Amino acid sequence: MLYTMWVKHHLRPGAFWNLPRGEQLFLLASTEVELEAQAKAEREVKYSGRK
Repeated sequence: MLYTMWVKHHLRPGAFWNLPRGEQLFLLASTEVELEAQAKAEREVKYSGRK
């Protein structure tokens, strides 16, 4: 998840680790929601062409 935060949101790992633990947990949870939504959208696109 740190890779996603770095690539998509330009949050360097060092900056992440310097955050308070509550903020780290929030960012991890938010990134998980983002990745799940992305995966769901990709699945919908993949299977929308099948009948």
